[in-house]
Amino acid sequence: MRKSFYASHSTYSEPGPYRETLMRAGIEPKSIARWIGSFMQHPRGLESQERGFKPEQAADLELRSVAEILSVAAKRDLFEGCSTQFKIGGVCRDFALLAVSGFRERGIPARLRVGFADYLVPGHWEDHWLCEWHDGMRWNRLDVEFTAIDGVSFDSLDVPPERFLTASEAWFWIKDKPEIAAQFGVSSLDLAGEWFAAGSLFREIAALRRLELKPWDYWGLSEHLSRVSTEWSQQAWTMLDQLASRLKNANLNGDGEPDALADWPLPNRIVSFPQGEAVAVMLSDF
Repeated sequence: MRKSFYASHSTYSEPGPYRETLMRAGIEPKSIARWIGSFMQHPRGLESQERGFKPEQAADLELRSVAEILSVAAKRDLFEGCSTQFKIGGVCRDFALLAVSGFRERGIPARLRVGFADYLVPGHWEDHWLCEWHDGMRWNRLDVEFTAIDGVSFDSLDVPPERFLTASEAWFWIKDKPEIAAQFGVSSLDLAGEWFAAGSLFREIAALRRLELKPWDYWGLSEHLSRVSTEWSQQAWTMLDQLASRLKNANLNGDGEPDALADWPLPNRIVSFPQGEAVAVMLSDF
């Protein structure tokens, strides 16, 4: 029987030769999250604050696929439970993508959601990505990082909608109240504003079409929006509003590719900022 759209692997969620390794995580969302947390470390997480974050781990952030991540983890013997090697460096997208891969490998529909969370930094809506998986009745939003450490007061297995705004929800909030735009982004890197939210719209539609980019990837119109100015053309504002409306109105309740998003062109080339400097990446190389 043919798998549903979100139960099938993408280029980046495909585990390749590491299927058996991936299955070690188990089937329960909490066990999946804790397994991922056992070998992955966020550069701005509590573990990095206590132990530091090595240059090799910073280089790990450029790994794009689950197969690549698991390959490096295997080389460091991180699955044996007694390794003295440092963990794989990864951001929220990577934690979430590993969980998405685990669900898809079992035929369970799963996808990334791109947006902003209010529980990472007080007073800010921080860029954050979740794993959304379907339990047969509805979609649940799993915060892999915080489930792994029991790090929040609410149910991180099903993040409440008021604690996480999708990219389109954030866009319309900012449209209504432009003065709050500075709250949306990555506060520790001083990256925030309408331009950041605009980039998230593009990354969100790509993720919902199973092209799971990195949080610092830009393409199309978002590639040319300046972080120092919002003096964009009316055509740019119109396109961004159209994209946000598509995302807002798309029927995302099912497990098939949303019709409203299917014809939005996806890139074969992006501009990426993994270490702060622009790098052109051809996606056909992956």
